[in-house]
Amino acid sequence: MGWSNESVPLKRRKNVRWIWLGLAVAVLILLGIAGALPGVMIFAGIIALILGIVALLANGIKWARIPNRKFGAGVAGAALVLTIAGTALSGTEGTAGPEALLEEPAVAETLQADLASFIGKSCEFDYQVMTQGDDNNYCDEDSAGALIWVDQDTHDRAEADLAVAREAETQKKLDEAAAAEAKEAAEAADAKKAAAAEAAKTKEDAAVKKAKAAAAAKVKEAADAKKAKAAATAKAKKAAEAKAALAAEKTRKKKNAETEVRKSPSSTYYQNCTAVRNAGAAPIHRGEPGYSRKLDRDGDGVACE
Repeated sequence: MGWSNESVPLKRRKNVRWIWLGLAVAVLILLGIAGALPGVMIFAGIIALILGIVALLANGIKWARIPNRKFGAGVAGAALVLTIAGTALSGTEGTAGPEALLEEPAVAETLQADLASFIGKSCEFDYQVMTQGDDNNYCDEDSAGALIWVDQDTHDRAEADLAVAREAETQKKLDEAAAAEAKEAAEAADAKKAAAAEAAKTKEDAAVKKAKAAAAAKVKEAADAKKAKAAATAKAKKAAEAKAALAAEKTRKKKNAETEVRKSPSSTYYQNCTAVRNAGAAPIHRGEPGYSRKLDRDGDGVACE
């Protein structure tokens, strides 16, 4: 049986598919060797998953060779499996970058060469660790600040020195804080003492001022009392002088009256003191007109008192 003209293009098409399939397998192998296979699987799985979902919604995608929803569901399922497989491979191959490595306390590296041959050589990150059996090399800073590989003992001494330095720094900060607190307390005590002294001085000044005011008031009171006493004495003296002058004037008048009586006998006569009072002449002193011994009962020289 011979080949028809229609079967030739179909055979060529199948050959082309096998060629593309072979190229795809080769590319996958190369990517696997290069360590980029998980990323490609995840990327391809996401693209295929999107195409499968679109085919489910649109009942196929002609340009992507997805004829119907059933085929689209198969593509979406295969894409999901491919994405999960790529993610799993990515987690097991350790392709994390330096940012992810920073989250781990150390990264172990298994070396075929002797660890001692790396001592003093430069390294990249201070979290790197070389492991060979029970021995370890650590990436630490040297005295100049450069990162180099050191052995376990050197690393332990550096860690111990760092711990001591940190403890000393912590103690220094504690001492500084304690000193600052003590200084603040001393300043507060001094301020309180100064305030108390100022209050005592103010109180003392007020007491002195009050005492001076009281003394001044007492002096003024004494001066006022002395002045009042002097004024009273002067008034009493003046009153005494006025009384004495009045008495002297009365005595003078009395003597003058007596003298007048002696010179001219009185022609005025009163029968009794009632008559004297009715005449408005009471009292009558000895020597005055109308005086008589019978009207002066007590004999003091003043009649009809």
